[in-house]
Amino acid sequence: MLKKLSTRVKVYMFLGFCAILVIGAVALNSTSKTAAAASKPKAGQSPDGDKEAVPVELAAVQRGEISSIITASTNLRALREVDVVSQTAGIVHRLSAEEGDYVQSGAVLCVLDDAELQIRFQSAQQKLAQAKLQSEKAGIQQEKTAVQIANQKEELARYQELYQNQLVSEHEVALIRYRLNELEHDARVSASQSRELTHRVAELEAELAQVSLEIARCHIKAPFSGYIVQRQVELGRTVRPMDALFKLSAFSPLYADVFLSESECRSVLSGQAATIRLGADTSAHASGTVARISPVVDQSSGTVKVTVEQRQPEQGFRPGAFVTVRIETARRADALLIPKRAVLDEDGETYVYTVQNLIAHRTPVRLGTETGGQVEIRQGLQENQQVVVAGQGGLKDGGKIKIVQVKGKNGQNQLARLHS
Repeated sequence: MLKKLSTRVKVYMFLGFCAILVIGAVALNSTSKTAAAASKPKAGQSPDGDKEAVPVELAAVQRGEISSIITASTNLRALREVDVVSQTAGIVHRLSAEEGDYVQSGAVLCVLDDAELQIRFQSAQQKLAQAKLQSEKAGIQQEKTAVQIANQKEELARYQELYQNQLVSEHEVALIRYRLNELEHDARVSASQSRELTHRVAELEAELAQVSLEIARCHIKAPFSGYIVQRQVELGRTVRPMDALFKLSAFSPLYADVFLSESECRSVLSGQAATIRLGADTSAHASGTVARISPVVDQSSGTVKVTVEQRQPEQGFRPGAFVTVRIETARRADALLIPKRAVLDEDGETYVYTVQNLIAHRTPVRLGTETGGQVEIRQGLQENQQVVVAGQGGLKDGGKIKIVQVKGKNGQNQLARLHS
């Protein structure tokens, strides 16, 4: 019995020892794996525990010229564009202008039939000539009567003196006085007729002027020099007063009205240079200047109207054309410039990464004018400093970098590696 018990105990002890060995082996294997995993470098770290260098592209801070440009799109309009209308009724007798024609101020565009008016004009001329002739005759008669009256008065004075000396009778004196009275009456009648004839001449002159005006209105003329952009009348058509016959437009100068925000408008001044580009064709452009700035803000849009004038005519620029206006509000000839993509913004702070000895440094900067792909640096950088323009996403202040490309001073990309 005791012998069987001793054998069983030995078996249990052996099995327990084996279990302990297995557990120990498993634990040892797990520990070695953990240690190996701990000793293996993580992604982004070198075997010695340091972070991997981040590949970046650099560019140098350069000095150059930069301009502040405000850009807006609009349509060109003419200096003035009007409808040339008829001032009288009539039938179109002749057309002298077509669409696209350039006409001078005062040029006849079309003529209405004025045959009836010409007859009235000739009749009025004849009546006026007759009235003037009668008026001249009446004037001559007045002068004759005045002379006769003067002579008769002298004769009366002489007869009165003779009568006092009893050399003539009272009847003879009375006869002379009667003749004088007749002459004075004739003078009054002649003066009245002369006034009537003068009034008649004035009436006929006014009538002739009215007919002349109506004839002139039959000749439709250009009120200013410009291009016929639309003809709205046909030969033989009957027109009425105020009917639109032509649309006339003055192409020089042309104007572009752009609407800018209040903040943009603060930097715009009359006389500033502007460039007007035709539609999407950047090669077709013309020079202009800021002609006027509206003194008020449009309440509905919150914008200010700025008028740019294009004085020199250029091919392709015409009223209604879609254009892009670029107004140069400032120019700096010796500014520090970097690519705009180098600038980062975080929590209201604007900064760039500069590089020294292959180490990136977060450097706050103050920006100035921006245009195209460049931005002016007012504070924070110096000329020829290297800034990161690509790869900033993986950078932190003090992090190592690996340069894969450097943008040279002349804008050429060069493979390089900076050493300490």
